[in-house]
Amino acid sequence: MVSSLLTAFAAPLRVAVASVLALATPVPVGTAHTPPGAQCQRQSVPVTLSATDPTVYQLVGWACWTGHPDGKPVEVLVAGFTYDHTYWDFPLQPVRYSYVRWASIAGNITFAIDRLGTGESSYPPSAVLTAPAHVYVLHQLVTVLRSQFPGSKVVTVGHSAGSGTALQEAADHADVDGVVLTGLLHRPDPPAAGVFASFYSARLDTKFAADAWDPGYLTTLPGTRGTDFYNTAVADPLVIATDEALKSTGSSAELGTGDTAFLASTSQSIHVPVLLAVGQDDKSFCNESVGLSCADSAAVMARESANFSADACLEAYVLANAGHDINLHPNALQWFAAANSWVARRVGTGC
Repeated sequence: MVSSLLTAFAAPLRVAVASVLALATPVPVGTAHTPPGAQCQRQSVPVTLSATDPTVYQLVGWACWTGHPDGKPVEVLVAGFTYDHTYWDFPLQPVRYSYVRWASIAGNITFAIDRLGTGESSYPPSAVLTAPAHVYVLHQLVTVLRSQFPGSKVVTVGHSAGSGTALQEAADHADVDGVVLTGLLHRPDPPAAGVFASFYSARLDTKFAADAWDPGYLTTLPGTRGTDFYNTAVADPLVIATDEALKSTGSSAELGTGDTAFLASTSQSIHVPVLLAVGQDDKSFCNESVGLSCADSAAVMARESANFSADACLEAYVLANAGHDINLHPNALQWFAAANSWVARRVGTGC
């Protein structure tokens, strides 16, 4: 549907690089979400939706690290549809569920964003907040972070629709040193399309009733996140309830324009290491009865290897008994450790 994005954005980039350092606002260190001694900064990065649209929006994110940041890998954390940065830095039992906490302990910098149309970031008209716009925004952010953390390798880490954004961005712009894709494989399970039935206009939801967003902003129907995104047999009901309380929004235009991320020709254009991670019981992509096995890493590699180039040094990780939201299942620490081990082994070193 939508072709690869243009890459020229010199004027907006100059504004972004100059502004991001001035707008970085320190927040208290050693919060419940981060390990003792961690430093976190809330940053607002000016971005545009395309090379031809001069309208500036604000992308808000949180940079966190321990010790001195020089030379540490930067993990750009991009959440999925109707999620914001709290997916990566979950406030409930952060020792168990905060990816940011454990990536910081592993010696990495994290930059967890509220994608446009979520959380504290700007809310453009929903009709222009397309999947290619999210890709272009991520490209601008990667360039800003390279200026902010010179000498650091940059890795995009996505979840679900955020993985689609990270995949497409790496293919289009070749500006990152590694890509981690979670909750996204090339072939979805057809019955999983029922997840789309859980989306409705955010204006109809009591949580967002006071927000003056246009009807094209969507959220999930109350009570559907558990069934859609979790293995409810093992997930903590309090985590699901907290997820419901924290839920965010997304644009209907994004849902209709992200299909190029599923093309093998897109993923084959990535020439840096790639890690695929999925929950064993992810209802969107895993169904043994129709040949979509997520039984283990070998099964995922069998499904996905042909979709990536040799340069991707493709690896797969399967979190046992987890659903779509692998960060928010009781054994998430296993996945956090695997992800940060992969960053240490692969990013900047290749196969």
